[in-house]
Amino acid sequence: MLCHLATQDRLELTQPQKEARDVKVTRSGQEIMISIHDVLVGDILHLEPGDAPAADGILISGHGIKCDESSATGESDQMKKTPAQEVWQQMIDGTATKKLDPFIISGSKVLEGVGTCLVTSVGPYSSYGRIMSSLQTEPEATPLQVKLGKLASAIGWLGSS
Repeated sequence: MLCHLATQDRLELTQPQKEARDVKVTRSGQEIMISIHDVLVGDILHLEPGDAPAADGILISGHGIKCDESSATGESDQMKKTPAQEVWQQMIDGTATKKLDPFIISGSKVLEGVGTCLVTSVGPYSSYGRIMSSLQTEPEATPLQVKLGKLASAIGWLGSS
């Protein structure tokens, strides 16, 4: 039993360390490194290959950005990202296609390219946050637990009589 508790403590210690990482953002005109937990809406998040964006955003500049969004959407294809200004210009020109995508989804992974995105949602309001909160449901009582609860109530009622 003691060995099991020690293993569980070790797992609990490594989980926050895994989630605690720093990202480069531009805030108030200054480039800074901050924890992913400190990213705010309105920050400019810098993206590089291997990054897992900590928030949802709109790509404002970049070159050759491709993302793996399979963890968020289930789609296994690499998604090419186009800066929002280019998408807007093509929409105005009438040359826009359905493949234009300026949206960066939290929980995805940047595979290629570099760029920056404007953070639009963080935490439980981001795509990844909504997915995680939908997975955290209260477990329903099993039929055995319901019967045991009734039995315990009956025993308690009889014991108090």
